Amino acid sequence: MAKRSNGEGTICKRSDGRWMLSIMLGRDHKTGKVIRKYYYGKTKSEVLQKKEALLEQRKGPVYIDADRITVGQWMEKWLTIYAKASVRENTYAGYRSVVETHILPLVGDIKLQKLRGIDIQHMVNQIKDNGGSPRLAELTFAVLRIALNKAFHEEILHRLPFKTVSLPKKRRKEFIPLTQLEWVNLFAAAEQDEEMYTALSLEWATGISRSELLGLKWIDFNFSTDTASIRRAASITDNGTKLDDTKTDARQRVLPLPEVTMQQIRLHQERQKLFIRANKKTWENNDLVFPDLNGKLQDPRRWSKQFQKIAQQANLTITFHKLRHDHASRLSENGVSIKDAQYRLGHSTTQMLLNVYTHRISGGQEKIALWLNSSFPAAPTDHETPLQ
Repeated sequence: MAKRSNGEGTICKRSDGRWMLSIMLGRDHKTGKVIRKYYYGKTKSEVLQKKEALLEQRKGPVYIDADRITVGQWMEKWLTIYAKASVRENTYAGYRSVVETHILPLVGDIKLQKLRGIDIQHMVNQIKDNGGSPRLAELTFAVLRIALNKAFHEEILHRLPFKTVSLPKKRRKEFIPLTQLEWVNLFAAAEQDEEMYTALSLEWATGISRSELLGLKWIDFNFSTDTASIRRAASITDNGTKLDDTKTDARQRVLPLPEVTMQQIRLHQERQKLFIRANKKTWENNDLVFPDLNGKLQDPRRWSKQFQKIAQQANLTITFHKLRHDHASRLSENGVSIKDAQYRLGHSTTQMLLNVYTHRISGGQEKIALWLNSSFPAAPTDHETPLQ
């Protein structure tokens, strides 16, 4: 009797009336044991369709058996096959860090097909119980969800186990903008660091991100129109800091600048030219506005440490990124429309601006109260009913 070949399978009707398909997929290369999968259906044609779907799937270049592969093994395949090709280098580095630090230790050993919502809930709870923030728990869950969705769409998984998971509530901290005096103190602390002083002037005027600031080149400034074009950003990757396109198309924007800031930019350019002449042998010309001492792209983390020193001297406990929040709040306080603020900050939607940056639409509620007070529909005094 001839042996059945891989994928041929056996179909029979069970005593409970259901049809069963037993299909041989091969042998385990380590143990030599036969690898079988079983499918069940109400009719013979139903299990035959499942058989054809499985065989068709096995023809693909990335066939994976979710019964045998673990969550950790799938996450590695997802990172290298899918994520690496579709996201920026720094985003990929962030994904890998989350996978290795949180997902693998907590659910990595579970078989992909057997992963349940309660397993993912346990992962989320453990992150929070171990001191992680709600944001970290949400980020870890999001990375796992993206990978599981990909497995589902590739028909490796036939269900999505994360739908029942509850994430910890995030308590948004209200950001209070810097006062005029605090800005004065911050600029005063930066007077001895001319580069930082110029950067702070530009940040005060634009609210651009740290990565966008460090990605600026001199060709981005139009000294005739007093504008700066935001075109690229400095990204932290596994292979060091690199220049990349802005994160989204909305981040590509042209920002008019006040004269006081343009004056600082011009002075900074002249100082940089003098520095280059004095350091020709070591200077690497990359046309960067805020490079390191050799003309190379600065590491954003180093820049943040440099800013922290200035902030401490000004008796402020803020990060450089908080200055972006501050700019958004000042735009709101001065009556700038939400669409104009959205463009200036480079957001794809106004919702993100409303949720994250503006601590409140300053003055708006007070204006509503004044309007309501002046428009109260009171009856004329000569028609009032006298008190009894």
